[in-house]
Amino acid sequence: MRMSISPTALVIFLGVAPFVVAQNSASLSTNGLFYELSGEGSPIVLIHGTNLDSRLWDGDMDWLRKEGKVLRYDLKGQGKSPLPTERYANHEDLIALLRELNLEGATLVGLSAGAQVALDVALDAPELVNRLVLVSPSLDRFTPKVMPPYLADLVKALRAKNFDEANEILLASSLFAVPDEHKELVRAMAEKNATIWEIPYSLVKMASPVAVKRLEHVKPPTLVLVGNKDMEAVHEIAALLETQIPTVSRINIPNGGHLLNLTSPDEFRRTIADFIKNSTVSK
Repeated sequence: MRMSISPTALVIFLGVAPFVVAQNSASLSTNGLFYELSGEGSPIVLIHGTNLDSRLWDGDMDWLRKEGKVLRYDLKGQGKSPLPTERYANHEDLIALLRELNLEGATLVGLSAGAQVALDVALDAPELVNRLVLVSPSLDRFTPKVMPPYLADLVKALRAKNFDEANEILLASSLFAVPDEHKELVRAMAEKNATIWEIPYSLVKMASPVAVKRLEHVKPPTLVLVGNKDMEAVHEIAALLETQIPTVSRINIPNGGHLLNLTSPDEFRRTIADFIKNSTVSK
């Protein structure tokens, strides 16, 4: 079934010379991305999913800064990053940002659609990446056997350009199910970022070849994290990544949902901190 909506929206269905950057800096990059950089040590890059923004990581910043220099940013057209006016690719934007900030050897932590960005960066600019953490991953051009139950209603709302209804469908789905203390934040992000549905298809560049066709070339140590309560489609993707990526481990988080850092914060923190500490990085 072909739909005249952005592939950036579709992913939610499954989702010069070195310079010193001041601590806790917040700025816009030369390619228009809002970012915050804080801490010291090896870089850790946080990549949010579709209809979300860098506020997703508010509760993770303190412990992550103990692990390294933390970069969080808003993907194009989300959060405080402006809507695109010319062709762009999310992974190319991140590659440019890492080079602008002179960050190499990064641990990329991508959630949902952010996991796809992390994979594409690792494949197209491997010199920038030491580790991958793929949380509740989506995967471009992957068709799951079990489609999300809310998909038909969401597509109908998007075709009608009823973005308020589309937001309510997402917020009522298991995708955005979180404990009560996080519901206000998740709703605020979904409502703020509904404009992403309006990004023209013609502006979105996809990685080529797509990652699903070259997973065996992913070199960094890779951790796949999936909540047991996440959608079957996400578990299908996790199983594929587990079998195709050479240096991969997979951990299922009991009672975890799609927004795993919000549904299972203690397990999320412990598992990633252990992975950063204990994974061996090839030089």
